[in-house]
Amino acid sequence: MGKWDVRREGWLIRFSFGDMPLKQKLFLCIALLIVVPLLLAGFYLNHQFARLTLSKSSDIALQTLKQTRQNFDSLIADTNDLTLRMMANARIQKFLKEDYNKELDFDQYYREIYDWLDDLKGSKAYYETISLIDGGRLAFQTGTLDVSVDAERTRAASELKGRLYWASDDNRLYAYRRIMDFNKFGRELGVIKVNVSEEAVRRFYEDINSYDGSRIDLIDASGKVMSSTERGAIGRAYAYYEDIKPGISGRDEGFFGKRLTGGNNVVLFYRVAGPEWTLVQTIPESSFTLLKTTLNIMLLVAIGLCVLFGFLFSLVQHRYWIKPLGRLRAEMAKLRTGNFNIALAGASKDEIGEIHQGFIRMAGQLKQTIDDVYVSRIRRREAELTALQAQINPHFLYNTLDSIRWLAMKHRNYDVSEQIEALSEIFKHVLSKGRPIVTIGSELEFLENYMFIQQAKYGQRIKLRVEADPDLLALPVPKLILQPLVENAILHGLEEKLEGGTIEVRIEREGERIRMVVSDDGLGADQERMNRLLGVEGDREGGFALRNIDERIKLQYGREFGLTFSSKKNEGTIVELRVPVTKNEELE
Repeated sequence: MGKWDVRREGWLIRFSFGDMPLKQKLFLCIALLIVVPLLLAGFYLNHQFARLTLSKSSDIALQTLKQTRQNFDSLIADTNDLTLRMMANARIQKFLKEDYNKELDFDQYYREIYDWLDDLKGSKAYYETISLIDGGRLAFQTGTLDVSVDAERTRAASELKGRLYWASDDNRLYAYRRIMDFNKFGRELGVIKVNVSEEAVRRFYEDINSYDGSRIDLIDASGKVMSSTERGAIGRAYAYYEDIKPGISGRDEGFFGKRLTGGNNVVLFYRVAGPEWTLVQTIPESSFTLLKTTLNIMLLVAIGLCVLFGFLFSLVQHRYWIKPLGRLRAEMAKLRTGNFNIALAGASKDEIGEIHQGFIRMAGQLKQTIDDVYVSRIRRREAELTALQAQINPHFLYNTLDSIRWLAMKHRNYDVSEQIEALSEIFKHVLSKGRPIVTIGSELEFLENYMFIQQAKYGQRIKLRVEADPDLLALPVPKLILQPLVENAILHGLEEKLEGGTIEVRIEREGERIRMVVSDDGLGADQERMNRLLGVEGDREGGFALRNIDERIKLQYGREFGLTFSSKKNEGTIVELRVPVTKNEELE
């Protein structure tokens, strides 16, 4: 737990939380539990406030933009009313039909129409020119001179059958409407052309374009720019029309965010009734920065205060918790090395002080326990093992002498010398100059001498087969650990079996361990009884030697090593013995 590896470009970065000092762990926990959540909360709140601020600012900007709606509605309504009244005016009907005496009445009709239109448009400053076009020629005009006649626009107005047609160029908007003969159905008399000043229209919204980088455009249903704060865009296709078209389709007004050329923008819009115009304002999101900056500063101040209090809290932790625990950790390290001189002066009266005092008491009690119990038991065990190695099993001596006697009685020759020679080798191995450690090869030689003596009694009824890795013969092991196992196999497994059997000894290496297996095909025994042989209260006669082998190995190498038994009646017994691979300097 608390460990992971990060591999990148051949480098290995290993992070281990469990290996970190307590001080670093606490600082890291403070960072994780206080600073990081605050930062995440700050980023989340900042994101939410930014969205809320942007939405609120956009709504305010839209309401400001919609204040121009009344001006556009007035322009559309006035132009619609003007052209309708012109279409229904009797004098204009007669003038276009030339239903008058040309020589006498032309100037009078012209002057009357002129005066009437001048009164009609009144104070409407956005009208520059009002013209009547008949058959592709300019028949009447009042206001600023404009002699141009656009045949395509007049034809488009004629096709609308009396509805207004709007167009624009660099500095004007144009409204066209067809005039029909009221006395003859289907006859067209001409087209009304009204020039609207684009500059006057621009003044409708120019004053509200106060955001840095903002732009306002009046576009028609096809995306053509009718009026704009960007002078070069008038009369052309709106540059962002395809980008904003999904956002404005099917809606009368609103706002949305969109990434346009130059960055993220807020698009505000509303539709102008009648000609299906749309007034569009694009504002860079960066223009709505004042409130967002204020909120960011407040969040940074709050996070800074929390970090400051977290740092102060960590200092308090270091003085009253981490530092005392560090001293306790150092004393515990001394205890692990066997040094019981514990010094924890100046312990406080709180829980940490109680832990210090408890540790001091525990160390004292542990030292007393080791002195009173553990050391005395080790010395007693060493004495028992020394006594065990100094003695020769009475059963073994009896069986050996009995074998020698029977051999002498049977053959009446000097074979007894061979038995005595084997016995001397056994004594030599047992003594081993007082050393408790011998090589595996020496143990196997001792085992062969032992079996040489036993075969004098049992003949070929009992056979010994040894399989050992030659590389292991020079490795050290405790003395007298194989012979008692073989003897146990003979006495409890094969002696009472009429046809005898075979004892197999296998010695092999398992990693950093040596595995020794002694197995027989004898009568076997109850598994529970075999386990009792290794118990503390086990059979003293049948299991004392085996139990001492197990305890010697455990005392020498640790509790994970020693003997294990498995046995089944009438099938045999398997004894496994494991010791570590070691190097004994005394054997070199």
